[in-house]
Amino acid sequence: MKIIHVADTHLGFSAYNRVDSKGRNLREEIIYKNFKVLIERIKKERPDAVVHAGDVFHHVRPRIKPLLVFKRGLDELQDKGIPVIIISGNHDSPKSQATTSPFTLFEGMKDVFIAHKYRYEMFDVGDSHFHCIPFCQNVEDYKKKFDEICRSENDVLVMHGLMESIRDKRLNTVGEHELSESFLRKDFSYIALGHYHGQAQITSNAWYSGSIEYFKFGDIYDKKKGMLSVDLNQDPINPKPICLDEITRMKQYSIQCDRLSAEEIIDELQSKCDNGDIKDNIVRVRLDNILKSTFRNLNSTKINKFRSEALYFELFPKYLGESVVKTGETIDHNMLPDEFEKFISDEIQRERVPKTIQVDVTNYGKDLIRKITQLHNTEGLDASS
Repeated sequence: MKIIHVADTHLGFSAYNRVDSKGRNLREEIIYKNFKVLIERIKKERPDAVVHAGDVFHHVRPRIKPLLVFKRGLDELQDKGIPVIIISGNHDSPKSQATTSPFTLFEGMKDVFIAHKYRYEMFDVGDSHFHCIPFCQNVEDYKKKFDEICRSENDVLVMHGLMESIRDKRLNTVGEHELSESFLRKDFSYIALGHYHGQAQITSNAWYSGSIEYFKFGDIYDKKKGMLSVDLNQDPINPKPICLDEITRMKQYSIQCDRLSAEEIIDELQSKCDNGDIKDNIVRVRLDNILKSTFRNLNSTKINKFRSEALYFELFPKYLGESVVKTGETIDHNMLPDEFEKFISDEIQRERVPKTIQVDVTNYGKDLIRKITQLHNTEGLDASS
């Protein structure tokens, strides 16, 4: 049996405040476009089933557009007779009983099997048994769900979370749970994992497919973005990476600036951007050991030209004398609303905030943070100020 293992599509993710001619967030629209490319590639591969290991959507309350894009993708796979097994991840699972899961809309579709609502589900598809453990509210619940599994032959485990062996790869997102290596039993034919955005083998039969997109600069070291084609009859399992060439690339460059003038730094920028082809890509340039006065004197007209060519262009100054922060440890402002939601949830668990006001406080805080972030992101560099 051949399956396609995919995860972390994050439909509905938006960033950078660049809009198209219709006023739609450009990053979000590109992700929808690339999801359609993903569906076409899956149809071309003609698997016996598709496994989506969580975080279909970026938000637990997705808008109409991401729901529609996903529904059309399911319809296309349904037309080709390709079953789809889905679990909810930490991003698209409700954090309270008062919120309806977005996956409720897709229940009852032919050949679409969904595990959500924090409960273990087993689906027989083809000659395999898919044991699905979706995102759970408490890390202790994963063990309880795992103990419900009755193993036989041709068992596939599907889970979403961060395995202990890669705890250094934490994404620091809402609901991120660290999962025990004890789940990675060798008697499963295959273990399909979601949450970590890099393609990675954890054990001989356990893999992360990774995300199909770059979402933040912490993903920049992930060389492969796409999905995995898995032949369950193969021994040992050796998934084949399927990369999508159409995705938006993320690039990072650095310039040692301590002995360069503002004009020389611009020349270096021009050289790197010309050679690296920044057009329509996400680009960060780190300016190491730059003087604040030199940074203020950079030619804003030329920098704005780089900004106009890239989907997103960021200068990341490390001023002379300051300690260097490793790439990936900086704040991703687009994740702040989710971090605020996690903070409120933690405060409620500690009984510092009344649970009755959780929804109102969370929604108000997230909306306010988004407005502040938008103002921050839309400020262009004015070297004269």
